[in-house]
Amino acid sequence: MSTVELQPTWLLHHTNYRDTSLIIDLFTLEHGRVSLMARSARAARPAVRALYQPFRPLLLSWTGEGELKTLIGIEESGQPIALDNRGLACAYYLNELLLRLLGKGQPQPTLFALYALALSQLLEGVPMESVLRTFELHLLEALGVLPDFVRATRGGEPVEAERRYRFHPANGVAVALADIDAPLSRLKPDRVAESDARGDPGRHADGVTPDDGVEVSGRTLLALANVDLTEAGVRDEARPLMKRLMRLQLGERPLKSRELFAALAGAPAGAPAGAPARTVEPFGEPMKSSDDTSDAT
Repeated sequence: MSTVELQPTWLLHHTNYRDTSLIIDLFTLEHGRVSLMARSARAARPAVRALYQPFRPLLLSWTGEGELKTLIGIEESGQPIALDNRGLACAYYLNELLLRLLGKGQPQPTLFALYALALSQLLEGVPMESVLRTFELHLLEALGVLPDFVRATRGGEPVEAERRYRFHPANGVAVALADIDAPLSRLKPDRVAESDARGDPGRHADGVTPDDGVEVSGRTLLALANVDLTEAGVRDEARPLMKRLMRLQLGERPLKSRELFAALAGAPAGAPAGAPARTVEPFGEPMKSSDDTSDAT
């Protein structure tokens, strides 16, 4: 029976099991996502029970084979990340992305470090959309599904910063707005061949489901390629594009963290968790409907 000792870990989620135990879902440095049975965790002394919370760095030890192993040791390895309501909502969104998209037992040490960095940035007041979009890009890269934003054109030519495009997330293709209505007879021969080879960018791989794309500047596509979300204009354009890219991976099942975002993100900055929410979006934009409370995510 294999045993792992003192593994750097972030707790992503826990579920009550029977009378006193927990099943805990973790993101670990060397083993990726792991699920453990924490026997009698809810009956432990208060100082130990307090460790079973997200956003605090831990060292965990476990033993066992199979998908659900047994926790044999837990200790704190640093100070908890004390986020305000809006930061907390964003951090739970990151946790849900990891739970939904990472397979178990697949080490992601770089992503592990980037997750810790994202939590620190949320604490430090880095613009939330910058933190979220940056982590989404790194996550898609770790999964091997990040589009090549630099050469996303139908012909594979570099994207031009000053041009505007319609980016089709399902195919990772950016079509210059001036080319959208152009018949194939007006395109250069090499671009006709490339268009035929890559299919219709306006449809998914099944050839039927439409993908109407997202209008975006070449400047934003190049910024995404460089993971540079420092400019507010880039963040504004990146939001709908990244939401579409993430939906391709997550499917249509709603994110539970969006409900939490609606409950927490509208509360005043610095307010404790559970404070009454206001009907404003965390970046100062009015809510359009109940579905828009999670625009930052």
